[in-house]
Amino acid sequence: MTNTVAEINTSYYDQNVRRSGFSSTHRYLLEQIAPNTTVLELGPASGYMTKALAAKGCLVDAIELNAHDAAKAAPYCRKMIVGSVEDLENFSGLAASYDVILMADVLEHLRTPENVLQKVRQFMAPNGVALVSLPNIAYWKMRLELLRGRFEYADSGLLDRTHLRFFTLQTGKAMFTRAGFDIVRIAAPPPTTPRFGRFKERVKNAWPTLFSIQFIFHLRFNPDNPEPNKNIIFNRE
Repeated sequence: MTNTVAEINTSYYDQNVRRSGFSSTHRYLLEQIAPNTTVLELGPASGYMTKALAAKGCLVDAIELNAHDAAKAAPYCRKMIVGSVEDLENFSGLAASYDVILMADVLEHLRTPENVLQKVRQFMAPNGVALVSLPNIAYWKMRLELLRGRFEYADSGLLDRTHLRFFTLQTGKAMFTRAGFDIVRIAAPPPTTPRFGRFKERVKNAWPTLFSIQFIFHLRFNPDNPEPNKNIIFNRE
């Protein structure tokens, strides 16, 4: 039986989590979510983060495209909706509002992430936050590959075969601004590899757009803010 690209991608994530634990990005995201909060998780895959949230006492609702993955994640959810987040009708069965909306490694897989972002604004509690991780296509290795004339897709990573959209720090900020969000904070979690030790961290902190493989955006929606994203905090984790 031949696996689909989506199944190969999911299998990679499952195997990687079992082998190495959570990535630094996923650990950071989980640390930002307080216990006993309500969470809407878009694209939970097989539920490895969902399980950790449930262990913190969070009430999690989720929308997952892959039915096989959804069945794995469902035991840790209050409600699981099987379908695409780009089919906005799938949001109709959700609760009225959530403390946290989690989109970890999701938007790059969508054709029109702006539509989804505008939709999720309706489900944010008054003091709610959206946490979004985006891969950085301007990472130094990608720049080097382009200089070599190469842009080759793979089963995982920045050129994952299932990625439909690519973002830099600036294009990510522009997308969230267009969708009406205030960007409260941007974080660049540390790499998981120990190579080069503190030197690598110092280099990343000095040039985050070049040496950070991902960015995490903390977003809020304030329709009364006349100047969104005027003062953004950049955290170099």
